[in-house]
Amino acid sequence: VAAMVRVTTALVGDSPLGVRLGPILMALITSLLMYDLARQMFDRRAGLLAAAGYQITPIAAVGAIIAAPDAPFILFWVLAVWCLWRARTSGRAWAWYGAGFAGGLCLMSKLSGLFLGASLAGFLLFVPSERRWLRRPEPYRAAAIALTVVFPLVAWNSRHDAITFDKLLNPAHWIDLHGPVREAAAFVGASAIYYGPITLVLLLAALAASISLGRRGDDRFALLAWLAAPLIGFTAVTSFNGIPKPHWPAPAYLMLLPAAAALWPMVRQRRGWRRAVTAGVALNIIVVIVLYLLPFIPSSPAAQSLRGWEQASSTVAQMIEQRGNPEWFVLTRTYQDASQLSFYLRERYLITPAGGDNEIVMRLRPRSMLDRNAIFITDDQPGPGLPLHLMFWEVEQRPDIEVQTGAGVRRFQVFLGYGFRGLPRVKISPI
Repeated sequence: VAAMVRVTTALVGDSPLGVRLGPILMALITSLLMYDLARQMFDRRAGLLAAAGYQITPIAAVGAIIAAPDAPFILFWVLAVWCLWRARTSGRAWAWYGAGFAGGLCLMSKLSGLFLGASLAGFLLFVPSERRWLRRPEPYRAAAIALTVVFPLVAWNSRHDAITFDKLLNPAHWIDLHGPVREAAAFVGASAIYYGPITLVLLLAALAASISLGRRGDDRFALLAWLAAPLIGFTAVTSFNGIPKPHWPAPAYLMLLPAAAALWPMVRQRRGWRRAVTAGVALNIIVVIVLYLLPFIPSSPAAQSLRGWEQASSTVAQMIEQRGNPEWFVLTRTYQDASQLSFYLRERYLITPAGGDNEIVMRLRPRSMLDRNAIFITDDQPGPGLPLHLMFWEVEQRPDIEVQTGAGVRRFQVFLGYGFRGLPRVKISPI
């Protein structure tokens, strides 16, 4: 995602559009790939329906304007599947190698790409008609290409205590409601917003149908089931401990769009299914429109979270300059706050979050920061949200930064931390 932002800001300038242009273009390419994948697997109508379904899925629509790893993650997942389907139908080596290259980029975008490799391997191993490919060199060369693409990640981790993989094995909890049932219910509720309340159920119905048809020998549905079931099942099971976020299985759910599009002619004559699909589509369109409009409504939480950072960043820069010590760094609780400050301060100072496990370690080695001073800024109320007294030898609270927004005054709390002691050995609640 960093490389994506570097390219797009170089093309159109260091602006919000420059930062967000990459996801916009990637979403467009993903939609075209979704169309052609469903067209090749089924027919042109299925392709059009799958592409349209992608556009009105809330997680895909919102992900198209957020510079987060999900945009390249989903793009390269779909591209790898598109190449694989071309490979198995045409037998051409370039398609296999394209699948390997795209799969490697998928994993470099997000570690959940491991499920893509596992799903494709399962499809080749356990679907009888596909085992013939195991006697050919192309799949193994594709796997080698994927590993080559991922090698820089492995090499970096070998020099940094395998911190990326430690984060994978010991993830921070997304939510902590003090009970597995409540945490799983929150995951389901959030998923209903991410994918649409009705379409979430319809996609799961498409998964069940794909599994059934795949077992009967339809390799098209077998592939889609293999691409969806492992990741969806894993996040569903682990949702009871509050770890997975609802957008983690996004590519798995999106892989069910071609299946749902292909199944539509079979069920559209049934009044119940027709009404459910119509209601699901209408509701999704409404959700997407509302989500797009929220940042423009001054009183909405989305608008409030985006406003005031330019003025707050200017005040932080003035505080550092007044102290005449460029070694001061800026600390935030969340990576979202750190990204806002990084944009407006143009990374003139070191800015890092420390609100979740390993976040500060991913950016730098805490030992190198010992005894340095920091400015901590947050809009959390009433407390800072971090045990600053355990992180610094001395903490001083400064007057709040007050910023006038369209809906009133937004306040940022500011603390000066003297002598960084390191990360506290206590659990810090993540965002």
